[in-house]
Amino acid sequence: MPPFVKGVPITTTPPAGATVEVTVTAAAPLPIGVHHFQLVVEDNSGNQSDPQVATVTVKDTIKPTAIITAPALVQPGQTFSLDGTKSSDVAPGTVAKWIWTMLD
Repeated sequence: MPPFVKGVPITTTPPAGATVEVTVTAAAPLPIGVHHFQLVVEDNSGNQSDPQVATVTVKDTIKPTAIITAPALVQPGQTFSLDGTKSSDVAPGTVAKWIWTMLD
């Protein structure tokens, strides 16, 4: 199956032509957002249907992973750092902000 290219029709025929796979890879992802796919079918006399459009929304729903590195023990009055640089998100997502809260 050739890759989908915006505005370029892909023609398939029976028996397997009624289903197509939209293949995406890390090198060729379908960008986050709303995408529309159109289907027109043609009978053996050359008559074409009215187009039908499907809307597919690509949305990142996988939570990022927070990893905090902190010293286990500090002396009273000693300044220390909390480090969240090992936190990550699944590509193509990236960590956009770190939200720090002291709980007790």
